[in-house]
Amino acid sequence: MERSIQMYNAFSGANALENIALLNFFRAHTPDTEYRAIQEALDYALKNKPSFGGFVLTYTVNNRIVAGVVVNKTGMQGFKSENLLVLAALHEDFKAQTTLLEDLINKAVDYADGDIAIYAKPNHPALMMAKRMGFKDQYVELKFQKAAPLAAKVRV
Repeated sequence: MERSIQMYNAFSGANALENIALLNFFRAHTPDTEYRAIQEALDYALKNKPSFGGFVLTYTVNNRIVAGVVVNKTGMQGFKSENLLVLAALHEDFKAQTTLLEDLINKAVDYADGDIAIYAKPNHPALMMAKRMGFKDQYVELKFQKAAPLAAKVRV
């Protein structure tokens, strides 16, 4: 069984097939995340859009992605972490092997310059794993979501 870890960043980039494979993997294995948000996180990590960059790590078995993480740089230091772990996913067929994802997150922590933050909903199962790995609760985020502008609403 062939196993490998692949790194994608602004320097290595991802070709069209790799980009589609990454997008499809995260779409399939982070079902609560919108397609546009996944594409944006990948674009920021690979600097396909103006950003501070970041990186994507994947764990493959026989050329099939079974785990992946996306880390975006924030451009901040101190009060906010320099990096944000935006996506972390484990293939359904490997759910019993959560250490694969933990190992990949540990590699992301090692590779990243500076601290890494994780944003997750309060009851998300990944929070317990992150806490076991040494991530600490530090801040509570309150988010105000603005309503769509009136011009964007369709009037009949």
